[in-house]
Amino acid sequence: MVRMKPGESLKQYFSYFSSQKTLVYNCNENVVAATFISRLQVTNSFYKQLVKKDINKMRDILIQAQKCMQIEEATWGATSRATKQGSEVKKPQQQFPR
Repeated sequence: MVRMKPGESLKQYFSYFSSQKTLVYNCNENVVAATFISRLQVTNSFYKQLVKKDINKMRDILIQAQKCMQIEEATWGATSRATKQGSEVKKPQQQFPR
């Protein structure tokens, strides 16, 4: 069963969901959309956005997902750079008066 795991990015979930969808012959798009939404983590902001805006067509979900994935990647990139910079910065050694 395809379900979004805690800590999994939307991009990872969407990619896995899409790959599993191709294995199902003659999928009904309404069922695909409902399944995609129901398998998201309810704490995920994307899930909340879909429910709030009453988005239930796969084409609309895809459009919103792409926007959210871009935000995820930008946020992850900024966080990654900040972490990397923080690890490269050496703390000044405390100097004692002589």
